[in-house]
Amino acid sequence: MTQKHEQRFAEYREVIEKELAQALHPADGLDVMQAMRYSTLGGGKRIRGVLALEFCRIYSAKSAPGGDVRKAVCVAAAIEMIQAFSLVHDDLPCMDDDDVRRGKPSCHKQFSEATALLAGDALLANSFNTVAAAMFLPKSERLKPEQVVPIISTLSNATMEMIKGQQLDMSYEKSGKITHDELIGMYNRKTCALISAACVCGAITADAPDRDLHMARGYGVALGLAFQITDDLIDFETEKSGKKTIPVLSGSEKAVELSREYTDMAVKIAEKLPNGEFLKELALSLISRES
Repeated sequence: MTQKHEQRFAEYREVIEKELAQALHPADGLDVMQAMRYSTLGGGKRIRGVLALEFCRIYSAKSAPGGDVRKAVCVAAAIEMIQAFSLVHDDLPCMDDDDVRRGKPSCHKQFSEATALLAGDALLANSFNTVAAAMFLPKSERLKPEQVVPIISTLSNATMEMIKGQQLDMSYEKSGKITHDELIGMYNRKTCALISAACVCGAITADAPDRDLHMARGYGVALGLAFQITDDLIDFETEKSGKKTIPVLSGSEKAVELSREYTDMAVKIAEKLPNGEFLKELALSLISRES
């Protein structure tokens, strides 16, 4: 990414971290509150939250020179809470059984399985409350009821798709059998659902027209598939995962080809969006990352 866009990405992340720290205050000192903060703050790329802010910016630019992301900040934080909820639950022994997340003990290892389960539940509940509460913020940050309802609906649907994707993932792992098309279908749910929802919700906060919500969703799906397949390649090359992935099923050469194909799709959509340069560069940067 250009220096200008790298700086914007860093600024977005800083805004999201600040909002999350405020939303997840440890006022009552309960373990579950500490577990929520432990699993959410100070880690992760914040790709989903960044997408929400950027889609808000590009569509608000018509009324605010350069764009204004303030109305999407609470939505970005809510999306990152949903992402954290999914990771906390995925790491549980009854799911993927991972002891480490982002270089530190998983939530259930740091606290307990019961606390991790409750923390995930609480993060999901708090995400929706965070969006709803935005109707009572100062005017510059306030969301209208006609925005809050479709945002919550979009996030709820994405969460359901993620849950279905996790169920499919466990089912395929248990059977040991999965086809290329089944794997892509599972990725569409487990990975792409929340990424595309972030794009759509960001656009909704800036009153983007319905036809553009379709493009936002398409960009998110293409980006999500490229992102996941690149993750597969990184794991394959470093031998970090023994799961059935695109490189395992079809070879690394085919995986690289598919990752580039989906990146090209995202780039083409970004080129049709108003001021889509950041989104174009983001797609290209994700395919070239090494971690």
